[in-house]
Amino acid sequence: MELTRLLELLRGTYDVQDWWRTESPFEVMVGAILTQQTTWESVARALEQLRQKGLLDVDEMASADLQHLEAIVRPCGFYRQKAKRLKDLARYIADRHGSDPMSLLSGPTDTIRKELLSLDGIGKETADAILVFGAGRAKFMSAAYSARVLGRTGVFCSEDYDEIQSFVEAGLRSSPKQLRDLYALIVKLSREVCRPIPSCARCALAEECGRSTVQ
Repeated sequence: MELTRLLELLRGTYDVQDWWRTESPFEVMVGAILTQQTTWESVARALEQLRQKGLLDVDEMASADLQHLEAIVRPCGFYRQKAKRLKDLARYIADRHGSDPMSLLSGPTDTIRKELLSLDGIGKETADAILVFGAGRAKFMSAAYSARVLGRTGVFCSEDYDEIQSFVEAGLRSSPKQLRDLYALIVKLSREVCRPIPSCARCALAEECGRSTVQ
């Protein structure tokens, strides 16, 4: 299956128009850190609590009581680590970028990505999530979901993050919307049918998928 055909089939199956709709780039940053090793449902609840308490603001987050922050993000797991990372991020933006997240997210994409990766708790996947969903940049998140779906459909077989990312970005001509949509669609497919033990009989891609048998 070709990459563009995969995107076409997924778009005909799922709707991701409102996927990860947020109110600010800083909310994307917070969500990207909280979503590490947990479910989006837990993150959504934590984000709503942070929003209600006025903590989805750089300066408010930077000055927040750490234990209070830990209590709010506790449902997301690794809550002490994540709370500290959120405060550190907010302090960094306050100190280095005048409390303006868009100052951090402005400039050449590679430069922004390098700066994000220099921060504690932000790896490639988290940095790319911030870039594509927070700054509208042309980056693809090569998460485990992506490797699984691309490999099973025969689009591209690799477990290497950088290899997958380069392949997809070249294949979709670095279109931010297509890269964003493809990732969201892959997540939807992976959660519903293309799980570690797949439900191929219920999959809309079954007829064209490179996977011939269910293991």
